[in-house]
Amino acid sequence: MTQKNKAANSGIDALLGFEFQRNCALYLLLNDYVQIINREFFICIEHHDDFLFCYRSDCRSNLEVIHSYQAKKLSGNIWTIDARFAEIIAKMLGVGNNLKTDSAPKGTSYTHKLTFVSNTDIKLNYKPTPQEKKKGKGEATHLLNEQNSNSKYNEIAEDIKNKIDKKVRDHCNQESIFFHETELCNLHMQWIDFPRNKSSQKDILVGLMHRKFPHVSDPLSAVELLLSLFRDVEAVYNQGKVINLLDSTKRVEGEEIKKAINIIETEQKTFKLWRNYSKELSRKFNVSLDIQNNYESRISDTFELLKDMSNNEHQIIKSFIRQNNYSMNHSTYEDMFEAYVAIIKDKNHLNLKDIDIFFSSLCAFVEYYGENLT
Repeated sequence: MTQKNKAANSGIDALLGFEFQRNCALYLLLNDYVQIINREFFICIEHHDDFLFCYRSDCRSNLEVIHSYQAKKLSGNIWTIDARFAEIIAKMLGVGNNLKTDSAPKGTSYTHKLTFVSNTDIKLNYKPTPQEKKKGKGEATHLLNEQNSNSKYNEIAEDIKNKIDKKVRDHCNQESIFFHETELCNLHMQWIDFPRNKSSQKDILVGLMHRKFPHVSDPLSAVELLLSLFRDVEAVYNQGKVINLLDSTKRVEGEEIKKAINIIETEQKTFKLWRNYSKELSRKFNVSLDIQNNYESRISDTFELLKDMSNNEHQIIKSFIRQNNYSMNHSTYEDMFEAYVAIIKDKNHLNLKDIDIFFSSLCAFVEYYGENLT
């Protein structure tokens, strides 16, 4: 059953305050990309929680696992078991219940994980009363920082868990909301090594992109492309304030992310191929100095034209390249692309200049046969 949530669009009304959550989602995606990318998944933004990583069965029919994240930063302090912490945990437990009752179909082994993630140290502390001290009970502390970045609620000392339980219960009683105590077993906490200000966060994301995809020569543009996918769904209102995982407008599909990564990688390989053979190719196709000096823009624009299914002439070139791999017949790139241009012109009546056909052939060739290009 779908449900209305009075706070369903609260994050949409404060988009400027969501940058940390958005950046954090991309940080986690890039950090675990190798483990995530081969699974059927989608990411929800500002939907039930700050963001969700939702994993489906191979047939895509059922949800198997959901990792829900409440991402918070805290300036100039550390997280402790106080009223603000209790409020966040209470909300997360409610999210766990909402995920369980969401009408999206789930597999028989469905599970979810509720993670409180922050770039601020978390200090969970229990101090015994004087009477308890007399009985030999000592203080207990659980820290999450760079030395211990992940914890399950169930693995924390019992006295600390009891303190959290009481603090959250008191908050729920005070606010007259239900205390979903059974969801505590799904609660996790995570510290991430992520800066506080947005410009430094962007620097970290760019560095992470460079490490995970070292052949991408412009990691900043790659990061911006992926963040734009998140912004697109982040800015969509939950219609009628109803939150439902079946709402495809609040998703970034894994296939869309994979496609974006593939586009990034293909463009970078095309840039590199051009740089390596620009002298010969420029001479062969009479490429002007202006285009030579702005080749990245020319190549990016050509990829956009090739993606446009309504652009018949570029689709003809793309289809021809897909069906004909001339790399088996030529020993140099300039001879191979000269053959492509000549035969494409001979077989089709295209209202394009030779240089346009060349760049279209170049981009399509890397897209279809660029696996071995480094």
